[in-house]
Amino acid sequence: MRGPERRNQIVEAVISVMAEHGLPGTTTKRIAAKAGVSEPALYRHFSSKKKLVLEALEKVGNTPLQILATMTGVEDNVFDQFIKMSDGFYDFFMDHSEESMLLFEVVAGSRDPEFRMAMSDKFMDYTLIMSTMFEEGKKAGYVREDLDTTVAAWHILALGITLVFASVMGLGDVLTKDKALLAVREILQNIASDQTEGKKGRGV
Repeated sequence: MRGPERRNQIVEAVISVMAEHGLPGTTTKRIAAKAGVSEPALYRHFSSKKKLVLEALEKVGNTPLQILATMTGVEDNVFDQFIKMSDGFYDFFMDHSEESMLLFEVVAGSRDPEFRMAMSDKFMDYTLIMSTMFEEGKKAGYVREDLDTTVAAWHILALGITLVFASVMGLGDVLTKDKALLAVREILQNIASDQTEGKKGRGV
């Protein structure tokens, strides 16, 4: 197996071990066993266990970003973009409860500043992408001119955090996709411009 392929295999093993045992239980012994390599082999690809865990967290945190990126610009109506994005988020978090638990654990329980900073950077990335989408919505006449787009992005992210909680606690039957998308639509209705009525798509 080539170097990049082996490196990716090890990162996937870390994600699996973290999801199963949590950060405290993510030992190099378990990582090596899951990846099918020796413990010394781990350090041929990563200088330290922390670097390895940080790369795994980077990969987990990038998945929501990829969902965001695929939705940006695929619809003329920014509200339709947000509904599609929210639909994708719901499916991801409900189908990947272990990754959801991992993200929650790092944010709420880790005392390592580098781990927390890694998640903080991702949070700001999510905020920036959504804020930019709202700014584009302003230019197209869908979104109110007076809207603070960063605050609007935080509102959407707050729903996302609620979704992570629901996934971790197994509450998918309570917080159904229909209810989650209804909550998103209510936020979008509150930020729609007066001119949006004639432009509405599926989103609002």
